[in-house]
Amino acid sequence: MKFVGVIEGFYGRPWREDQRGRLFRLMAEWGMNTYLYAPKDDLKHRAHWREAYVADEGAMLARLARGAESVGVRFVYALAPGLDLDWRAEHDREALFAKLRHVRDLGVQHFALLFDDIPYAADRARQAAEQADATNASLQFLRDLGFDGAMLFCPTEYCARRAAPDVATSPYLRVIGERLHPDVDVFWTGPEVISVEITAASVREVAGVLRRPPVLWDNLHANDYAPRRAHLGPYAGREAALRAEVAGILSNPNNQFELNFPGLHSLAEYARSDAWSAEASLERALDAWLEHLASPNLTRDDLAMLAHALHLPHALGPRASAVHEGARSLIAEPSASNAEIVKGGRDAFRRVLRALEHGAQRDLLYDLHPFLTDAIEELGRPLRRTGYLHPAEPNGIRFQGALTERLAWDEAATTR
Repeated sequence: MKFVGVIEGFYGRPWREDQRGRLFRLMAEWGMNTYLYAPKDDLKHRAHWREAYVADEGAMLARLARGAESVGVRFVYALAPGLDLDWRAEHDREALFAKLRHVRDLGVQHFALLFDDIPYAADRARQAAEQADATNASLQFLRDLGFDGAMLFCPTEYCARRAAPDVATSPYLRVIGERLHPDVDVFWTGPEVISVEITAASVREVAGVLRRPPVLWDNLHANDYAPRRAHLGPYAGREAALRAEVAGILSNPNNQFELNFPGLHSLAEYARSDAWSAEASLERALDAWLEHLASPNLTRDDLAMLAHALHLPHALGPRASAVHEGARSLIAEPSASNAEIVKGGRDAFRRVLRALEHGAQRDLLYDLHPFLTDAIEELGRPLRRTGYLHPAEPNGIRFQGALTERLAWDEAATTR
């Protein structure tokens, strides 16, 4: 595969410069070769795309590009002008070229134009033609400046769910395939925005329409759509045969930087392994994570519990599933044995929280703290309800200050 790596493409607080530097070094160690800069909350990437970066912002991008390239990682700058780009207007064409020149002058060697998450035009074929023309013209403009790097494109119909009426007969995708320069690689997220499974057959279908193998923009580990979730599970639901059908795979992972080690380690293994087992890959990722953290307070068992509890969008890991079933059984049939299962899970989360509170991994603590405290409190509720946990124990009071929390409780009360 030409591209294997990471997209910083989520909604929410972007990663810090030092975190990105650490990421580049890990990517190089794992054999990953591409990082795409596309944080939605960088206003000059998307909402204010015409604006040039001020001196300190530009200096940071230049440092990032140099840092990535110095360890063999391709730094791709993505611009997302689709919200209000008028390609037929000369001033907007000039604004697009000026922004590309500005970023090119910072030392960036690879680019992407993103047209995702924007309104559909009434005439989707015409919308596709204008996007393809803008991308082709941008590619030529950059080549006239001596550019010979990668160029990528994210379509507005970027998954099968968004293709109208379907992938095979979408006028939008057909025009993109016919009109977009063959040197431009195209992103695709699979059947859905967040795809539980992506098959080789489904990718072959869209590749036929696009006239090129797509690059997977994989949202499997993304969590910007559900801030009370995080995903520490393996790269899963992608058969080994898929690798031969795509031009690359880039993961758009958790907002919380420190939580991405297991999933990205697993993706790197998937990209280079002959045989593939997601479960075995997770075990190796947790071993590597424990060594990387070098924390005397955290154990391999602690990391396994975290990865099973904060697993994948569609599933818990086996250990967390057992605790969940224990909690359900405790409510339905209170017993000491069911209570012990729930207490064991709750104690495991309390142990991890204490270890992080007394350790040096402060960023990991901050990223995990809301998930751990939620788990401790929620597992305490069935124990208190059935009399197996004293109500006066710390963390025994749940404040309902937020509207969403009150609505959740109201719904639970009406559906019990």
